[in-house]
Amino acid sequence: MASSSEQMSDDRPVLRKGPFKGKRVEFASTAGVETFEDIAEEFMLNIFGVEPGDYLITDLSSLCDFVGVDDMEVGDILVRIRDVYGLDIADLPNGNLLEIFRRLHEQQADDGTSGGLTQ
Repeated sequence: MASSSEQMSDDRPVLRKGPFKGKRVEFASTAGVETFEDIAEEFMLNIFGVEPGDYLITDLSSLCDFVGVDDMEVGDILVRIRDVYGLDIADLPNGNLLEIFRRLHEQQADDGTSGGLTQ
């Protein structure tokens, strides 16, 4: 009998052409991002101007994945985050979105606010 992890892997789509032909596609988890869904939606709209449903982010997504949106580079994105949320995340080496959402959640808890926007 196949284990549940083997059964799950059988459901993954197989690439049909290109250099990875025959390889299975597996998306990274979204469990962490889903924990901070409201924060993630607000962040994506405020920083990148994209509406919920117009993007795919996972627990492994980073700021680098959005370089070029509104012609922004990573430095521009960091400035926008600092301006909008008053949060400096320059110490995050990979700009992981899940970690940014955690920090925004902590900031909101510390401030006693439901939104992270600076006044």
